Amino acid sequence: MRSILGILIVPACLVLVACGAQGMRMNPVGPSASGTAASLTGTWIGTVSDSTGSMMGAGLSEAMMSRMTWQITHAGNTFTGTMQFPGYGGHGPMTVSGTIDGSTATFTMSMPSGGMMSGSCTATASGRFDINQFMTEMHGTYSGSNTCSGPFDHGHLSLSR
Repeated sequence: MRSILGILIVPACLVLVACGAQGMRMNPVGPSASGTAASLTGTWIGTVSDSTGSMMGAGLSEAMMSRMTWQITHAGNTFTGTMQFPGYGGHGPMTVSGTIDGSTATFTMSMPSGGMMSGSCTATASGRFDINQFMTEMHGTYSGSNTCSGPFDHGHLSLSR
């Protein structure tokens, strides 16, 4: 009797497990493909330089531009924020904005009239940066133009948080 029950129960259990598994969906552990990407929101501090030798032709000395700060708010695939240079108390907000796709972003930096040493000049730069997988470091390039000093290029930035 014992062997007959074993012979019947084991195959019955296997059939139940096999039938039940067919209707089950396996969900992977971790974020889904439609999950929210990590955020750029926060304070980013680093260095910047370009062909003007004074950050976008703004008349900033090397000491003034040795550490650039971006304060960013990130929503969806866009980000906006302000940029500042410790040691420079310019007038007018300097801004940064852009879009991010995966680990690559495009951005625009703007220095409005009053935001530079020469009060009537404005400058705009566009570029791109790559961000590391931990969203803690960005490295990029940019170029643009200043209404007083003309075009600039060979811009490099390196920021971290």
